[in-house]
Order: sequence, then C-alpha cells, then structure tokens
Amino acid sequence: MKISYNWLLKYINTNLSAHDIAEKLTSIGLEVEELEHYSTLPKGIENLIVGHIVELQKHPNADLLHLTRVDVGGPELLSIVCGAPNVAMGQKVIVAREGVTLYPQNREPFSIKKSKIRGEFSEGMLCAEDEIGLGESHAGLLILDPSAEIGKPVSSYLRGYSDWIFEIGLTPNRVDAASHIGVARDLAALLGEKVIYPDANINVKEQSEPILKIIIEDKEACPRYSGLIIKDIEVKESPEWIQNYLRAVGLKPINNIVDATNFVLHELGHPLHAFDLSKIDGNKIIIKKSEPGSQFITLDKQERKLDGTELMICNAHEPMAIAGVFGGLKSGINSETKDIFIESAYFNPSSIRRTSRKHQLFTDASFRFERGADPNIMIKALTRVASLIRNNAGGEIIGPVYDSYPEEIKAIQLKFEFKYLNDIAGAEIPDLSVKNILEGLEFKILETDDTGFLIEIPTFKTDVKRPIDVVEEVLRIYSFDNIPVTKQLKSIVQVDKLYHSEKLRKRISAFLVNQGFYETYMLSFVKEEDNRYHSDDKPTIPVLNPISADLSQVKNNILIPGLKTLQYNINRQREDVRIFNWDHIHSNVDGKLKQEYRLGIWMTGNNQAENWKNKGKKVDFYDLKSVVEQVISLSGRTGFEIVVLENSNFHYGMAYKDHNKKDLAIFGRISDKLIKQLDLGQEVFYAEFDAKMLLKAGKSALKYDPISKFPKVERDLALIVPEELQYAQIRDLIAKSDTKILKEISIFDVYKGDQLGKGFKSYAIRMAFEDKTQTLEDKTVDKVIQKIVFRLENELSVKIRS
Repeated sequence: MKISYNWLLKYINTNLSAHDIAEKLTSIGLEVEELEHYSTLPKGIENLIVGHIVELQKHPNADLLHLTRVDVGGPELLSIVCGAPNVAMGQKVIVAREGVTLYPQNREPFSIKKSKIRGEFSEGMLCAEDEIGLGESHAGLLILDPSAEIGKPVSSYLRGYSDWIFEIGLTPNRVDAASHIGVARDLAALLGEKVIYPDANINVKEQSEPILKIIIEDKEACPRYSGLIIKDIEVKESPEWIQNYLRAVGLKPINNIVDATNFVLHELGHPLHAFDLSKIDGNKIIIKKSEPGSQFITLDKQERKLDGTELMICNAHEPMAIAGVFGGLKSGINSETKDIFIESAYFNPSSIRRTSRKHQLFTDASFRFERGADPNIMIKALTRVASLIRNNAGGEIIGPVYDSYPEEIKAIQLKFEFKYLNDIAGAEIPDLSVKNILEGLEFKILETDDTGFLIEIPTFKTDVKRPIDVVEEVLRIYSFDNIPVTKQLKSIVQVDKLYHSEKLRKRISAFLVNQGFYETYMLSFVKEEDNRYHSDDKPTIPVLNPISADLSQVKNNILIPGLKTLQYNINRQREDVRIFNWDHIHSNVDGKLKQEYRLGIWMTGNNQAENWKNKGKKVDFYDLKSVVEQVISLSGRTGFEIVVLENSNFHYGMAYKDHNKKDLAIFGRISDKLIKQLDLGQEVFYAEFDAKMLLKAGKSALKYDPISKFPKVERDLALIVPEELQYAQIRDLIAKSDTKILKEISIFDVYKGDQLGKGFKSYAIRMAFEDKTQTLEDKTVDKVIQKIVFRLENELSVKIRS
C-alpha cells in the first residue's frame, strides 16, 4: 500500500522527516518496506542548473558549432561548445556540468565529461528538452525565462511536484490503516497528536419527494446502502493538487468526479462509486444477486459471465455495477454527464471476496471491502466526496441523503483491566499512558474505575474483538522496547526432541547444499491438475475461496511442484538443476485432514559440466542413490530393507522400507509419461523421504575413526546369481557374516552372457578386511570368506564362479 508523505501531513501536525516517519511507522506495526522519492520532473534534473550565456562566437574549426562562455554562479565562467541552432547571447539556459548524468527520452543515460570538440575544450553541455527527459523536441536549446536565477537548480525553477512515498506492507487484519487518515491515526497516537480531519460541510437542497428509491433485496450481502444526488456538474480535469496526490500513490487521474471518489478512498479508506443519474432507469436502485448465466460489461470493456452469486447494483431494468468490485460500462461517468448519484455502501466481506476471486478483479475497492470496511463511516465519506465535487465540478447537492440501514452494526463494548494488560506485558504500564493510547486510536472510554476501563471499540477496528486484541493495540503504540526484560520465559515446547530434529534437518540441508543442491520453497496451494498428475490418487482438498484458479487446491504431493520448478529452469536454458525441498502435504482421509512431512530431492541434466578435459556426464540413478544413502547415513537410521519400487510415477526405482514395511525413502527415474506431460525434455531423477521418520532418530552424532596402523586385506569373489537377485541382498548378507574385520563391500563388475545360462548374471564383489589391533593373517581372512561363501550358496542360491 502506497502512502504519500505530503498527503499524510495534511492530517497530522509534525515536523518529522519522511525517513523518521518511516522508522516510527515500522515500530508500531505498519512496516515500511520501501521509501521512495517521487517527482513529476525527470530523473537527474536535480543536478542541472540555470546558466547565462555571456559570450558567444563561431567555432573556428566547425561551421555549425559555437563557443560559449556561460555564467553558472561560480567564480569562473564555463567554456561550452554548443551545436544548437537557436543558441544566442544573453539566453538563460539549462546547463549540465562535468560529472552530471543525463537521462534522455528513448536513449541510454550518459555522463558529461570535459572534452575537446574540434580542438576546443568543452566543460559541460547546454541542454535541449529531449536530452533531459522533459520532452521529445531536439530542435534547439530549452530557453528559460529571463527571470530565472543564475546558478539555481533547474528543479526549483521548473514546475513540478515532489514527494516521498511509503510502501507499507499492510497485513490483512489492518484494513483500518488502509488510508492516509488510518496511518495518520496510528502516528498521532504514537506522537501524542490529534488527527486533523478534513472539512466536509455541504449544503443540501431538500426535495419534497425523493428522486430515487433504494431497494435492498439481499440484506445479508448489503447491510447498509447510502448515497446522494448532485445535479448540474461539469465533468473536466481535476485540480492539479488532486492529480499530484493520486499520481504519487500510483493512480491515473481520469476526471474530477472519478478522481474525487478515488481521493476519498485513499484519504478515509472507504470506497465510493459514482453513477450517471440518467442511466438509473426507473429511478430505482436495487441491490440483489445476479441472474445465473447473464453477461455484464464492466468499465474495462470486458464481458463477464455471472453465475448468480455476485451482488449487483441494478436499476429497474439491468445491472449497473458489480457491488464493491467494479462498475459497469453503461452507467459510468463521461464528458456528457450532468447529474450523478454517489454511492457509499457497506458490503459483506465474504460476498466481495468470493466475487473478486471468481472474476479475478482485484480493485482498490474490493481490497478494502473484502477485509471489512467501516459500516459507520459511510455518511462522512459521502459528504466529504460531495464537498470535493461541489468545489471542483460545481453543481447542486439534492436531498435527501439516502441511507438504508435496516439493522445497525453496533460497536463492541468490553471491560479492559489494567492487571490483565500488565500481566501480559510483564511490566507496569501507567494508566494514563493506556488512556492516551486508546483515545489516540479512537477507542471510546465509557467508564473508568480503579481496575480499568469500559471501552467501546471503533467499528473500523475489524480485528479487535477481545481484551487480548486491545492489549496488542496498546503495546504496539507503547512500544515493546519500553518493556524491560525482568525474567526468563518458561518454554512449554519439548525442546530436546525439537532441537535435535531441527539440528539434523539443518545438517542434511547443509550436506545437500554442499553437493550442489539449491533449497526451494513452494506454495501450499496448487492447480487441481498438479494434484492429479501423480499416480498416488490421494483425495484432494479444495480451497473454498481461492486467490486464483492456479491456487485452487491444497497441495497433496511435492513431486509435481518440484518438476514444475525444473520445467521453469529448463525453459530458461538452465538444464543442469539440483534442488531439494522440505514441505508438508495434505490429503482428505475419511473426512479428516491428514498432514505428512516430506523431503524431496530432484536431479536432472549434467552431473559434471563439459570442459576441455571431459565431455561431461549426465546424472544417473546411481548419483541419486549415493545422495539418498548419505542422507540416511546422516540420520543414523539402520535396519532397512531395500526393495524394487513399484510406482507408476517412476520408470524404475528402489525403496527403503522399515520393519513395518513403511517407506523411509523412494527414489528412481521419473516415468516417461510424466516427463512428456510436463514437457521437460530430459531425464529426471527423484527421491522422496518420509521426513518425520527420517528425523525421528534426531540425536545421531558425527563420528570419526583414526587411520589404522595395520594394512587392509582385499579379496574378490566372482558370483553367478539368479537374474532377479539384487546386489543389495548380497551386500546385506555379507555384511551380517562378520562385523569385526569386514570393513568395506563393493561391486566392481556386472556381466551377462550365454555361457552363464539363461536367467543368470555375474557379479564381481570386492571386500576389504582390517583389524586395528594387529596385522591380519591369510587364514583368518580365509575363514571369514568360507563363511560368507557358505551363506551365499545356501541362502541365496549363489554359485562361485571359478
């Protein structure tokens, strides 16, 4: 949300600079994310000065150039070579001195340097309007009025508007601060000042009979509707000061009627809408739901299909606006409009939010209505905009002021106790400070006693409903920095388990980063198709009021979002990608929400970049397998069974299962079907861990072994095995045969051939033995080998190949 410094100062008496105000706003919860200087003058013009040409002669070496001597208010005249056809003695001109950067229109910026032009020194530049971004003309120098003061900045001479703009990261609960008055209110409460409200006095010419009839058919969606009529206006440009304020906060001025409604919206925070009175057929305004299947053309000339859920502002025959969201093309203000009806309404936030999301119409009005506008500011906003229009467009305000308010929305009253506040704060906050803060924020103090206040919460404070909410309001203005830390807080968290689990998670993340992986963060909401691409078929959970169609369901897998991240990179010629992601997924199991914690790892492209020494190497299954095994090793988990993976998301893969047959990890190459569906165009290898199970060990520690003083003994075995037998089964059996001196097991060759017989293959296994207390003898190793061979032959039907 943008707030103008100049505009803000209309409502609060302070000498604070924009930078000081930015700090104070951030300290009270209105975080200023950016403070930007705004000017209607071009960039860099503040460095240009007014000069006076006091000498002029032809350039001796160029017919089209002149030598000038220019007074810029300094001790010495500047020598400047100029090629403009209109240069003349005595002119007041715009001078760019040495070192100044110019920002011309439609060209790259350039800096002025002292140089020789055809043999003559030039110490600056005399500027045309296109060279400084003021226009497009390059016909000659921009000549200033003779009254321009020599040496003064050009920015002080040319007409322009300058301001500072606060970009405030407004949280959804703070709609009360979605305006200049709202921000001024918080700042005034902090500074002990009073908000200066704008004058909104109007003269109303009462009629014996109302011109319009207001009919609210849907009172739930529209609890209050008000408005007034202004006749005989003149539609034209707004005054310059209004245009400057609107442009400063990013709005384009349209005309004096529409600009007035936009001005009041950003001033008071309440949306308004102007209708051409002549377009209100039947002199009726009817607030009702749309007709299902009907079409409506909005102000942006887009035809929108209505489904019957939208609240519409209608005349006797047709809709005129989507209530609280966007106006209609037919009833809008144009240069021919003479009479208008100004609407000031309060709409149900849920209704506006649903309509805004459905039609992807996110306007300044819907932003405020869907967060909860103030139902009791409507008449104040109405009279304020009428006052502006009367002053800037003329006309006559015709009574009555319409106000249909069937059931009043009353302010909440509650007892606020000092002891409760002080217990929460952990400090004694003076009663007078509390009173001043609450009154500064426009809470009404109805009664006072020794224990606290009976207060009435203003209806613009939509997020304040309980005593704890009032505590938050007091403390953010009082400042948490003013509360001393007197004792340690007691933690109610199971620190030990959480600490070790988080420590392990960070260790695994650090390992992956060191292996060239980037950690990614993914949204919790996804497209419906992203939940259905994968084959697990977990029940999906729709979002009731999605922000957009692309975020319509709660994520039930991390595979597809990760693949889409790869797709985004690959489409931008970043084909070698390694990423990982810790995230939760959700599914609907028998009507109950199920949450699971996952770690996903994705690899694609080259494992080793191509260079002069090698041709590069593509990532393969074994690269991923190595990473998976190291992650498991870091967790300290043991005792898992390795099985072939049966999952249609994978072309092939493996799984690590615990003793309960639950998957700790699945990994492999992603199926060609998914690769094609997502148009990835290259192989992808993926691993997914049950992160809760992975981190359950939690307390695993890094260990090291000193280098042994005694040599290793290596032995090889050539095995003929059934084709379906996996190396992992052989490795696990060998590992269990002797755990004292057997230190390493590896496979260094796999062979298939006719001489082995159909259904068989050969593995070449290497084993390393070591005893840290003595040198191993051959007979000791032979005994272990015999034991291993016996078990392989009897338990796995393996034959020793001679």
